Amino acid sequence: MKRENILLVLAFTLMLVVSIALMGIQSTLPTSEVDKMFGQKVSIVNEKPVIDANIMSQADVLDLFGNKIADIYVTRTNNSYFYLELYVAIDANGKVYAIDKKVETYDSTSASYFPLVREYLLKNYGGLYFENVQFVDGAAGASTIEVSRSAIKNIISHVITFHIGEPVDYIKDMFDGDYLVQSTETISGIKVTTVLFGGETYKVYEHTKEGSYFDRQTTHMATVTVVIALDDAKVIRYGILPDELYNHTHGRFITASKEFLTTFIGLNINASLPESTTGPTENSKGTQYLIRQIIDEIKEVAWWIKS
Repeated sequence: MKRENILLVLAFTLMLVVSIALMGIQSTLPTSEVDKMFGQKVSIVNEKPVIDANIMSQADVLDLFGNKIADIYVTRTNNSYFYLELYVAIDANGKVYAIDKKVETYDSTSASYFPLVREYLLKNYGGLYFENVQFVDGAAGASTIEVSRSAIKNIISHVITFHIGEPVDYIKDMFDGDYLVQSTETISGIKVTTVLFGGETYKVYEHTKEGSYFDRQTTHMATVTVVIALDDAKVIRYGILPDELYNHTHGRFITASKEFLTTFIGLNINASLPESTTGPTENSKGTQYLIRQIIDEIKEVAWWIKS
């Protein structure tokens, strides 16, 4: 073989070896958003749908050797600034990772603010132990980033609760303390629990209803859940709107809804009750209108239940 041909064969062989090596390196380098969450090349397998208002699917995350390293969930949240889908992963050590999967901004302001939302995600949910998520800044407010971080923290907390399989005790959250259940029944679709708390007996009503709200762009139908506790005289003593069960817009809007609910505290449920301060409008009936409807339906059940 001529010297020139030998050199060509050697050059070709070298190029082939380098190409194979580069392909091997590329196949192990993190390229997708999920890869980057874990700092390595991973695969998502065994994906299955989840029956939940906010969690769309659940799957396993495997490393290159086929070892499971985490569970991953696809979640969604919708507020007045954008529709957002997240990857939320929880590894075997209880660390939480989150990154945006899909975002649909509603206006130029939302689009310009979204980098701050992504920065918030990367800063706070890049391997945080799930028990420390409660300490992440999730305060609601009027701005895009404040609305978004509130919604994001709520949905990630919801995923953690779903993942560990512990049901949220909304009655305990409402009382901010332990209580004793005496009886539970469902009447006209409303869950009624008789409890003993602080030496007093209460009837706790939990009711969910669907209603319309407007996100500045579109009218949506979604559910809200109200939990209230009545004393023996049928006075509303406690009440909450659980974040995980509030499927209307979060941020300052859920704050306004919670403030509206507090106006019922201390009133007899059979007395004249507050009207909504916002809505109905030509776009929707609004969340406060829905809350009042829920309480009116609880009132109908409470009217004939003995204390």
